[in-house]
Amino acid sequence: MPPRYFATVACPVCGTRFQTPVEQILDVRVNPEVKNRIFSGAVNVAICPSCGNGGALNIPFIYHDPEKEKALLFLPFGIGNGEVERQKLAGQLTRQLMDSIPQEERKGYLFQPETFLTMENIVKRVLELEGVTEEDLERSQKQRQFLDKFISALEEEWPALLADNEALLDENFFGMLQYTMQVIAMAGASGGASGGASGGDFGKVEKAYNYLVDNTAIGQRLAKRTEVVRKFADDPTQASLLEALIAAPDEETLQVLVQSGLSLMDYSFFQQLVYRMEATEDPQEKAHLTHLRRQILEIRDAIMEASEDVARARAELLEKLLNTEDPLKMARSYLSELDDTFAFVLRSELTAARNRGDKHSIEALQRIAAVLNQVTEENMPPEIVLARRLMMATSDEQVHTILKNNQKMLQPQFFQFLEGLEAASREQGEAKTADQLAHIRALAQQYAPQPEAAPEAEPSTPQPPTPPPAPPEDETRTASGLIIAKR
Repeated sequence: MPPRYFATVACPVCGTRFQTPVEQILDVRVNPEVKNRIFSGAVNVAICPSCGNGGALNIPFIYHDPEKEKALLFLPFGIGNGEVERQKLAGQLTRQLMDSIPQEERKGYLFQPETFLTMENIVKRVLELEGVTEEDLERSQKQRQFLDKFISALEEEWPALLADNEALLDENFFGMLQYTMQVIAMAGASGGASGGASGGDFGKVEKAYNYLVDNTAIGQRLAKRTEVVRKFADDPTQASLLEALIAAPDEETLQVLVQSGLSLMDYSFFQQLVYRMEATEDPQEKAHLTHLRRQILEIRDAIMEASEDVARARAELLEKLLNTEDPLKMARSYLSELDDTFAFVLRSELTAARNRGDKHSIEALQRIAAVLNQVTEENMPPEIVLARRLMMATSDEQVHTILKNNQKMLQPQFFQFLEGLEAASREQGEAKTADQLAHIRALAQQYAPQPEAAPEAEPSTPQPPTPPPAPPEDETRTASGLIIAKR
């Protein structure tokens, strides 16, 4: 997995200096979601945690799609002092990409990435590779412009703006809006004043989201989808699945529900559906249920066929991991494919090896299991990693050792996290897990650092506010106004 980087940014509006994560390696196989962020131009965007001002950082990155064997280098204007330095930077990014890929998977196209000077052109190239038309791109750009205008407008202006632009609203638009909410929420979570992005700005974006949901057909349909799926998720039974499928507003919702409830769709489930069909005297309802049964069967068969293909692909990946000299690097390169299906294939192979008494295969598969565990933890917040390790401990002695080695992490937010897990476990009827979490929390309290008494503050003369500082010579200002330290 490519290393994470942070840029030090100074807000040109309020002067706040903060760190924001930046991406330099965008690998589609590691994270398929990067395609959508390329399409919307939402790559390396920073938002001030104090006042909410934000924009694109215009930082170089390399985009990699191994399936299409394409590497695209974004090297914008103004980066580097002269062509020599720009070529050096291009070489560094290419080397970072190469280092993130197993030796046996490095191919010639990686040495000659296509280079782009503007974000617009690299977006067009990715869209071209995905078979997206210029019209689709133009629509996406109009959606982004409308979204920015809508969020910044006064609330009394919203009805007129919506009336003039309602044709732009679709699932892609609402995806952009939800991503914007996530960016602002993350900016607030990273620290800063209670207002701005973490307070008022997020509240306004959320209000805009709710307004658009309540006042558009597509918004209401998406909200209905969320409501129907959530009801089933909160009570995953055959009866609730059947009710959710009947209430589904569109085929996309049906697909989500069938995928989620596949294990519940046995003979008795279809018996319940047939009973509902035969019991109703309403011809429209009978026709709806008959059509629904046919849709469910078609979606289920397609999912099962696709699942078999995925299982074969995961078995091939396991074989690759067993045969590579660096399974950890390969696992990081195939991060998005290390899913539940891969874990199932791995467990099945391990069980078969144990039944055969094949000691060599058992040891090899256990090494892959350890790699999978390591890669999984690398992508978890530290609080979840610590809780996970404590839950996996086989004795109180191990729990004490883990707690001693991680005392600095035993902060109030960690205990809040444990309390939340415990409450959720009790709500789900998992009393044993909840009791284990309560026991771990009690032991952890013994090792939690004690807060130091704060010294009494001496009275001081109020000082007038200082204006935002001008950027030093070792910093550069982006087109959006954000100032990035070159250090």
